Amino acid sequence: MSTMQIREPTLRRAPYEPPIPTNDPTVARRFLSSLAAPCVGCVELRVLRGAFDRRGDVHRADRLGTSFGGSTLAGWYDDLDRLAAQSERLRTVSGYVTINPVRLDLLARSDNRLGRTRHTTRDEDVVCLRWLYLDIDPKRPPDVSSTDAELAAAVARRNALLAGQPELAASALWGRSGNGAWILVRLPDYPNDAEHRGLIADTVRTLAREYDDDAVVIDTATVNPSRLIGLPGTLKAKGSPRPDRPWRLATFDGAGPTLGG
Repeated sequence: MSTMQIREPTLRRAPYEPPIPTNDPTVARRFLSSLAAPCVGCVELRVLRGAFDRRGDVHRADRLGTSFGGSTLAGWYDDLDRLAAQSERLRTVSGYVTINPVRLDLLARSDNRLGRTRHTTRDEDVVCLRWLYLDIDPKRPPDVSSTDAELAAAVARRNALLAGQPELAASALWGRSGNGAWILVRLPDYPNDAEHRGLIADTVRTLAREYDDDAVVIDTATVNPSRLIGLPGTLKAKGSPRPDRPWRLATFDGAGPTLGG
């Protein structure tokens, strides 16, 4: 009796697409070591519109074909090695992590593994406010990757902000998001309450007024406690990759002296 062969779906790829970078779990692990505090709370890893292939790798569903329905995938991790290892399985899709510690109860939702979920981390699930997030983006049409020139402009603005705010830079992490730049500023584990959420929002708005211009802006919507950041070492897969607007890896470029830089 013959055995039916199950064919692996072929990834949909336009002929002009540039090469897609391979994720680097060592970068993800190094970033997570600076970001997370498993003794305080766990980290959510989230993928939007994702689908598993038969090898267990994760792709953006539309890359696998029209028969693949995308889902929100999430997992909650207190094992940072397992999270970094999971990040290597994200092939043609963006991966995001929560910036602030999340209540350990949510490990019971999907314990150190990535799977389909109906619920993700809410603001009230955040244990404390550990990081202030500055997302520095070049202005461009929605849902497209940046050009090399646009990315360079955002990185230059990040560097100017770090140079102009030395006290902030001393306790910061920074990198590139794939399309722009980011800075995370360490906070003294503020309570997750209205007063301290307001303080963070005011600070981000103040910096945006100082550093925004017609080419590059600081996103003032990144202030909610359950905010996600693209995981360094993984792909930022926005829109369709083209030679002038390719998909790139998010990076972790440095840390201030108080954080071991």
